[in-house]
Amino acid sequence: MKLEFQHAGIYCRDIEESLAFYEDVLGCRLLFRADAMEGDKPLKMAWVKGLGMAFELLETEDKASCDAAAQDSNHIALRVDDLDAFVAHLEDKGVALEAGPLDPPLEFDRPLAEEDSDLFVKHGDAGTQLRIMFFRGPGGERFEVLQDNIAPLP
Repeated sequence: MKLEFQHAGIYCRDIEESLAFYEDVLGCRLLFRADAMEGDKPLKMAWVKGLGMAFELLETEDKASCDAAAQDSNHIALRVDDLDAFVAHLEDKGVALEAGPLDPPLEFDRPLAEEDSDLFVKHGDAGTQLRIMFFRGPGGERFEVLQDNIAPLP
């Protein structure tokens, strides 16, 4: 059986605001829009593609789903080749940083297989060298952005 990532679903308070954010700030492009139902309530959807993935933006009448998702500690991680330039880009777009940039230690508790060197590589006792920061999208979704010393971005 083969399994691969297909999309991330993101609840939004205002689909127009979120769509503008994903297009203007993150450089995604609109694939399509659709209207559906979530139970007995209307559901607005917009699918966007970028950053090597797809996002399903979802707006419901009941904002409790969006509020609950915004309180979640999970995040979507994006990799950049120049964190300072990305931070400046966010500032230009009026997006506030939630935390960072930080240089967290990432120590490994076991040796890594060579096949995993695209994600993490060991550099001395501290493991992979990372710089990270966090920000939120207009629906409260949390993003981590990281710059590492693993390999150049394609």
